[in-house]
Amino acid sequence: MTANSILEYILVFFGWLLNNAMWDILSSTGLYLLPLVFKGMGIWLKTREEGFDEGNKGLLSLPRLENSIYVSFLVICFCCTPMFPVDISTMKYDSSRDKQCNIQVASPQDSGYNAVLTDFQGKTANVPVWWYLVHRLSKGVTQAMIASIPCGGKIRQMRFEVQHSQIKDPILTQELQDFANSCYSRAYYKLKSTNQSLSDKTINSVGWIGSDYFLNTAGYYDTYTSRKPRAAWPYNATRDAGYANTGGGGYPTCRQWWSDGKKGLKDRVLASLPVRVKREMQQQNMAGWEELALRWLVSPRNLSLSGGGETYTMGSSDNASGLLGNVTRLTSSIGLGMKQFEATPGFDALKQALPIVQALLEMMVIIVIPVLLVFSAYEPKTIVTITFAMFALFFIPFWWEIAGWLDDQLLTLLYGTRDSQGSGSSVPFADFVGSVNDGWIMNLVLGVMYILFPVSWFGMMGWTGVRIGEFATQMMSKGAELPQQAGNSGAKEVGSLAGKAATKGKGLK
Repeated sequence: MTANSILEYILVFFGWLLNNAMWDILSSTGLYLLPLVFKGMGIWLKTREEGFDEGNKGLLSLPRLENSIYVSFLVICFCCTPMFPVDISTMKYDSSRDKQCNIQVASPQDSGYNAVLTDFQGKTANVPVWWYLVHRLSKGVTQAMIASIPCGGKIRQMRFEVQHSQIKDPILTQELQDFANSCYSRAYYKLKSTNQSLSDKTINSVGWIGSDYFLNTAGYYDTYTSRKPRAAWPYNATRDAGYANTGGGGYPTCRQWWSDGKKGLKDRVLASLPVRVKREMQQQNMAGWEELALRWLVSPRNLSLSGGGETYTMGSSDNASGLLGNVTRLTSSIGLGMKQFEATPGFDALKQALPIVQALLEMMVIIVIPVLLVFSAYEPKTIVTITFAMFALFFIPFWWEIAGWLDDQLLTLLYGTRDSQGSGSSVPFADFVGSVNDGWIMNLVLGVMYILFPVSWFGMMGWTGVRIGEFATQMMSKGAELPQQAGNSGAKEVGSLAGKAATKGKGLK
């Protein structure tokens, strides 16, 4: 048995453990036999209600009872009784799609769920024959269909990872604030005061503090310097003329302050990016991935989230006391909370939650299988309906893969085309990664793909499962009528022959 996510890997196994516990309760108490008793009583009462012209009541009820018992016996054997032993070590986390798309994912044993897996060691779940086959077949079909979909760039997932990366070092956050005040604001003011108009390329380039235009154009970052001494750069009399040598370091130019290896702001900010996120961005082979990540990490929005809302304008103003100070802190907390809510893209979070919901639903369906079959009196219609429901649940990742691929194509068409035409950033998808709002049209399309696709799929499969289940029940009932009709016709033939023989006997006398 396989699983497509680590949570599904755990919850499906846990569901079968509880399924076995439920069936043990029903079988040990004898409750699983009650449906057979009630079904037999129903057949007997229905036979008694039929008229005398239907024939002998015993001949009518016997094949019906036999058919009911045979069908229920088969359902109990193949759909209720645990047969195939499965433990947590024999279950397999299917990473074929990850390997196909060069995505590195930790194994369940190396993930944060290792403590949960340890609790399951030594425990064995037994799966009924029918549901074991349904699971294997459903997963096989799903994986085969997913393998036929081209690998997407996972652009939206990449943005989700980048936007949830924050600068945790408060010293670095404050230094970025100082850089913005000492370098970026002065360079930006000079740019506006010395030019009558700006090209789209220039406007897009100077939209952040690490602008290539300011770094590579004379008179900007090569001229302006830090207003405070920086210990990482020694004092230079030529460069730092006019500044006092306080012994606390020199006054690097803005270009040095940003670009110098290891001690520059650029390398230090990139070092704060999680290794996993950095590796995923490199694997996407996206041009300018460093600038793409830096634009978000040093943005005022992210620095506000990283620094507790105290950067850029507030500084160290949290020293107020009394009622005014408390009100100020409360207002800041509310504002920060609203910013965090705004900075969390709703549909990106939805994509993370959907596989969790799928795994929980699979576990729920697996747990209640014995109860549903007992309450339905082991009707074949119920088996078909549950089978279609399980297949529909297992097949959902296929629709999400299609939605992800289409989403990547739409984003490439929207942002990639705009960037290539010069109306966007020179770095592909930089505007998208730095945005927390895609517009209501993009959100509507994304919602349709990720939510409406599975909902429509469930609706179609539900209708089909019910119809096929009803058809199976009708076929079983019609199959039961055949021996009844044969028995009735046989009894009538015997009766007619006996009547003819009696009539002939009277004639001979």
